[in-house]
Amino acid sequence: MKITKVRAVAHEVKNNITGWKISLGTKDNHELIFVRIDTDAKIFGVGVASPGAIYISGDTGAHHLELINRVLGPAIVGSDPFELEAIMRKLDAVAKTAERAKAGIDLALHDLLGKALGMPANRLFGGAVRQEVRVNRLMGMYPPREMAEKCAAVVEKGYTALKLKVGTTLQEDVERVRRVREAVGPEVMLTIDFNQACSAKEAIQRIQRMEPYDVAIVEQPVKAADLKGMALVRRAVQARVMADESVNSPAEAMRVIESGAADIISLKIPKMGGIFKARKVAALCEAAGIDYLVGTAPGTRLLDAAGVHLAASLRNLTLPCEIGEFERIAGDPCSGLEIVGGISRPPPGPGLGVEVDLGRIGLAG
Repeated sequence: MKITKVRAVAHEVKNNITGWKISLGTKDNHELIFVRIDTDAKIFGVGVASPGAIYISGDTGAHHLELINRVLGPAIVGSDPFELEAIMRKLDAVAKTAERAKAGIDLALHDLLGKALGMPANRLFGGAVRQEVRVNRLMGMYPPREMAEKCAAVVEKGYTALKLKVGTTLQEDVERVRRVREAVGPEVMLTIDFNQACSAKEAIQRIQRMEPYDVAIVEQPVKAADLKGMALVRRAVQARVMADESVNSPAEAMRVIESGAADIISLKIPKMGGIFKARKVAALCEAAGIDYLVGTAPGTRLLDAAGVHLAASLRNLTLPCEIGEFERIAGDPCSGLEIVGGISRPPPGPGLGVEVDLGRIGLAG
């Protein structure tokens, strides 16, 4: 089997809630890049690239679209889709970074291979060791009272883990956490995500003020490059520290591990270049005795299905995963994945296992 064509199209989706905010900014719409890979066997796969907000990724959907159609796609035409290592080498040779764009190709390849073999994607890398993946529901940054109300409503749906966005003033951040804890009770696991908002000194002060409210995990309290600062935070607080923006590749994961900067690494599929490279980071974590969790991004059920397949296959995974952001997207062109009672299950169908409305996104035929 050989790859004959790689096509990418842009498709914008909007949040179904207003005022979604993190410490770095606000974004109410998401320009996604859907990727279709065709073969001479008449089997195709579909993936999606999530460029992310420019204030996080520093990139745009337009750049992803051009890069896939003019550079990355042509580089792998003629390749055997089963030779993933060779394909990733080709992609890295023509674009040293651009991991979010490569992730769209990676997902399409895993979808294609699963369809070719008639099996769900997780069986391509060892199969599922669990059929249920606990979800850590992401919450935007709202005023303390409103945030507590929103969190309580989510917990009523069965979620047992929440990630709160913080990063305004010390007083307001502490009040957010206090009110949420009072609203959801003692059993819900809380992760606090600063999105790089603080210096090490500021982060330590804020986290220590939050400790009476049983914060389990603190995510990316300092700038991505400040591993020394993050290590200082880790030593000074009771909560476990998770690296997110600091890790976009296996090499960066090694630097975090060697510096002792984190207890946990977030395996974000889009920014790591897809499932293939995220699994390499997971292997590094396992060898080093570092915990990890799987994360996605606003990217429809197609991206979240990739996250569930990966999470289902990782034997050392113990933490709830940051998947299910399709729930805050209006008009998802994909179907076949749900979250019930705070739990998601890998779709049983071949490939990524979700149905994509190809006509709606412009990739039919």
